[in-house]
Amino acid sequence: MPILSARATGVACLAVLLAAPAAADTSTWARWVSREMADLPASRAIEAGLQRDRAEARAQAQPLYNPELNVGYENSAETTRTVGLGQTLDWSGKARSGARLGEARAQLAQIRADKARARLSVEVLSALAAYDAAQARLRGVREQEQRLSDLLALVRKRERAGDLGQVDAQLSYLALSRTQQALADAESDATATTTRLRAVLDKAAPDYPLPAADRWAPSGTLVMDAVRAEQSYDLRLARLQVMVAERQAELARKQRRTDPSFGVTFGREGEDNLWGLDFSLPLPLFNTGKAEYQAALADGDARRALLAQQQRAMSAGVEGALSDYQQRRDRWRTWRDLSGNRLADAADLLHRTWQLGEITTQDYLQGLNQRQDALLAGIALRESMQKAWLEWLYQSAQLDSWIETLAAGNRGQGGQS
Repeated sequence: MPILSARATGVACLAVLLAAPAAADTSTWARWVSREMADLPASRAIEAGLQRDRAEARAQAQPLYNPELNVGYENSAETTRTVGLGQTLDWSGKARSGARLGEARAQLAQIRADKARARLSVEVLSALAAYDAAQARLRGVREQEQRLSDLLALVRKRERAGDLGQVDAQLSYLALSRTQQALADAESDATATTTRLRAVLDKAAPDYPLPAADRWAPSGTLVMDAVRAEQSYDLRLARLQVMVAERQAELARKQRRTDPSFGVTFGREGEDNLWGLDFSLPLPLFNTGKAEYQAALADGDARRALLAQQQRAMSAGVEGALSDYQQRRDRWRTWRDLSGNRLADAADLLHRTWQLGEITTQDYLQGLNQRQDALLAGIALRESMQKAWLEWLYQSAQLDSWIETLAAGNRGQGGQS
C-alpha cells in the first residue's frame, strides 16, 4: 500500500538523523575530505603564500654587505692601473637581529597559514553539513507530501462510499496545498546548498555521507576545556606580533649605528708598484634613524598594551564557542531521546487510528503536522550542533586533530565536556 511506502521513506529519513555509520565509512569520509581540501586552489594559494613569507623571513638572515671589487685605470704622465677589494663590516650585529626578526616572522607566517587552512576547512565542512541538512529536510517534506496525497486518495474513496463528508476532503486538500510552500522552500534550500557546495568544493554532491551525529563530539586527544584558548590561532598570532615588534625595535636600534668600510688597493704607477688602504664611516648627522626607532618602540608598546585585552576577548570567545556547542549538543540529545524512533511509528499509528474512526481527519492532519515539525526540528538541531562543533574546533585550534582522529577510526573519549 502507498502508506507503507511512505512509512519506509520516513524510517530512511530518520536513519539519517539517528543511525551511526560504521567506523570504516567515517574513516573513508575523513580521508576523502582531507584529500579534497588539499587539492583546493585556496589550499594551494595558502601554501604558496607561506613559502613566500618563509623566503622573505630567510632574507632577513642574510649578510647585509657583499665585498666590492674596484678596478682603476688612469692614463696621464704615468699610466696607473689599480685593483682593490672593499668590505663593509656589520659591527653592530644588524644581521643577527635581522635573523631573529626573520625567525619570528616565519613563525607568524606559519600560524597565519594554519589559521587560513582551518577557516577553509570550516567553510568546506559547514557547506557539507548544510547540504546534508537541506537534503534531509527535502526528503522529510516530500514524505509529508506523499502521506497527504495518500490520505487525500483514501478520503475521496471513503467520501464516495459515504463514510466521510466533504469537510474531510476539503481539510485534506488544504493540508496538501500548504505543503507545496514547504516543499518549494525545501527545494530552494537544497538548490542553494548545492550551489554553495559547488562553489567551495567544486562538487554538486559529496562522495561520502557525513559522519553520524554522535561523531561530532569529543574523541581521541581532543581537549574540551576553555584552557584551549591559550592555543587559539588569534592569541598565538597576537603574542608573535608582540615578539616581531620587539625584534623590529631591536633591529631599528642597531640600524642607527653606522658601519665602517675597509678597502685595500694594489697596482702600478708607471714602473713603480703601489698599494693603499681605505677606510670610510658614514656620519649620522642628518638622518640618525631616531624617528624609525621611536616608531618601532611605540608599535611594540601598543601591541603589548593590547595583548591583555586581546587575551580576555579570545578567552571569552573560546569559552562561548564551547558553551554554545555543549548546549546545542544537549538539545540534540534531548530531541533524540524524546523522539527517536517514535517518529517513524507515529505516522503509521495515526493512520491506523484514523481508519478505525478513533480520531477525526482534522486530528489526523494535526498529528501529521506535529510529527513533521518534530522531524524538521531534529534536522535543524543536528545541523546547528555540527556547526557549533566546527566553530569550537576552530576557536580551540583542534580541527585537524578531529579529522585525523576520524581518519584513524579512533572512537576513544576526549577530555571532559
